[in-house]
Amino acid sequence: MDDAPPPTDHVLRPHHITLLTILMMAFKDLEIKKFPAAFALHIHRILLNEVSEIAQSRGHEELIAEICGGPKSDAEECAEFKIAIKSIHLDIATADKMGNFLGNLPSLWLSKNDENPRMIRRSIFGFFCRRCYLTFVKLSFAGLDQLCHNYQAWCAGDSSAGYSPVQKDQLSSDLLIYKTQADKKTWAKPDTFEAFEKGQLLGDENIAAENLRRFFEQHFHENNDSGVRQHALLNLIRMHYIQGEDAAVRKLLSEAITVARTSNDRITLHHLTSILHRLPETTPGQKPVLHEIQPDLHPLEVLYDICKLLDERNDQPLSASFMKIFQAIGLYDHWLDVQLALPVEDQQWAQHAVQSIIWREAGCDKLSAIEENLVMAFTEPGGDSTNRLSIILNKTYKNARQGNYNDALASLLDPAVWRGLSIPDYASWAHQIWHILALRITRRGQFRLYREFLITQKPAGPFKPKDYLFNVGWHVQTGIRESLYQIIHLRQHDQATAGVESLLQGLWHSEFLCKFNLYRTGMIVLADVGLEFGMSRRSRQILEDIMPQVINGDDLEQRAVACLTLARCIIVAGESTASALHEAVPYISMAESDFQTLEILSSTKDAQYLLSVVYHNLGMEKEGNEAAIRHSETEALQRHLETITVDDEMQNIFELVGTVGAALAAR
Repeated sequence: MDDAPPPTDHVLRPHHITLLTILMMAFKDLEIKKFPAAFALHIHRILLNEVSEIAQSRGHEELIAEICGGPKSDAEECAEFKIAIKSIHLDIATADKMGNFLGNLPSLWLSKNDENPRMIRRSIFGFFCRRCYLTFVKLSFAGLDQLCHNYQAWCAGDSSAGYSPVQKDQLSSDLLIYKTQADKKTWAKPDTFEAFEKGQLLGDENIAAENLRRFFEQHFHENNDSGVRQHALLNLIRMHYIQGEDAAVRKLLSEAITVARTSNDRITLHHLTSILHRLPETTPGQKPVLHEIQPDLHPLEVLYDICKLLDERNDQPLSASFMKIFQAIGLYDHWLDVQLALPVEDQQWAQHAVQSIIWREAGCDKLSAIEENLVMAFTEPGGDSTNRLSIILNKTYKNARQGNYNDALASLLDPAVWRGLSIPDYASWAHQIWHILALRITRRGQFRLYREFLITQKPAGPFKPKDYLFNVGWHVQTGIRESLYQIIHLRQHDQATAGVESLLQGLWHSEFLCKFNLYRTGMIVLADVGLEFGMSRRSRQILEDIMPQVINGDDLEQRAVACLTLARCIIVAGESTASALHEAVPYISMAESDFQTLEILSSTKDAQYLLSVVYHNLGMEKEGNEAAIRHSETEALQRHLETITVDDEMQNIFELVGTVGAALAAR
């Protein structure tokens, strides 16, 4: 951009003076070389962190205490240094003394013969000291006096002293004697954009929009047209998109695309059109738009195309999703190697997070776990990484489906998971906790607790009631899951014949789309239906063909149903002979164990009842009586759970979720 703003003007702040006093005490007579190595390293690390200003500066007392509390700080060589940095602020109490102190700064990088300076001019500390010295040279006596006054107030504990915005009024400002170009005009500052990001993080649309407007209304250059209006609209559109406000996004997109085209800003135009293609289609039956690979296209937009390809309504096999993965990887390398874009660590692991979802859809849970572990290993806990959050939500729900409900809830309630979440991500986190609780109580058969308590606590978010309940015909799922739901529902009413055609269509569809986890479930249901039609041998063959894929227990519920169905097929095909009954016992026992782990009480009773009958027919009265006793205990437990209308543990969890939400919103 022509007439770019000058370098950021530098303002001497009280914490700069404290850092300068520490540097002076440590380097003027090279005292730091006399310190123990561990203490000297500790000082360097703290000073580098403070000088770089990558985080909020510490207060005076906190900074001094941090330095004096370093390793081996109790050595005799360090005593005089610690006393000096604790009391030197008392010696800089007037403008004259402040001027003398700052005027002696060149002694740190200049020496009499200029051969052995105490500090290299182009070192990090050298640049910092020289910059502070140049700012001091420009100060008038009034400016120096105000700096001294603010420094003393800041050391006394007033954290706001000396940190108010500097008003650049050429008529009334008398703090500077020499004014550079940066000192004559107020150029754009990032403070309001930081406030916009905070408002977006907290879900406060008014604060975010106002600060975004204030940021882009600043003085960026000398031209009449700012040339950044399309960036303001892009950020505003992204905020509405994250909050799920599609109508507001559509309203702003047309204007933003026109502005970007007028400004000839191709990269911003690509971002805007990509968001447009993300929105749900307004015309029924219209296929979503997939991106063609172009140099200015962002790699994450290619990854988002996979979300469209995974939708069963678009009839695309998983191979198309893997092709998009390869394209996204190549485009990401192009961004870094050719376009020299700055690497963003969170974007680097996005394709691994997406791969974990694709492998799970393909029924390869072990490969999915590898991709999940990659993301978890190389992303920082407690941050705002959406990749890490997605992996955690998927892992915990899978863990809950395996019957480890308490472990899944404990993982989600860990502060390292939620402390850095934005409000939209917090909603997803709270919703996943609700889903795990819903999964547990519906498996237990606590439908009264579900209707009277849990459903009233449901956070806003996507909800598929057919994942947990029958008799919810008002909700329609995608093709494969809907066909499985219908056949299982009809089977409960002894009407499985009416759903066979739908089941066969779902099986063909799942095989074509390579969603083999759903395919295995469909084959188990097909074998069960075939058993009812007297096709026991064919049903047994179907189950024995897929058992090697199921028996390892990646999905315990799937294995339990497969084992119980296979045991019934073995008994019927073997005409209830002793050998057939003996062969079926291990499968029934495994099904009973899995159902108990999952706390699916109705299915546990079925397995225990069948096991008791098999033992009775084999003449094993002791084992049969034990199975009958377990059946009675399970039935008593189920009846007890059905009467519960309030669960204290669940109430405590929802109270904690509410407390976390309040704490995140109050940041």
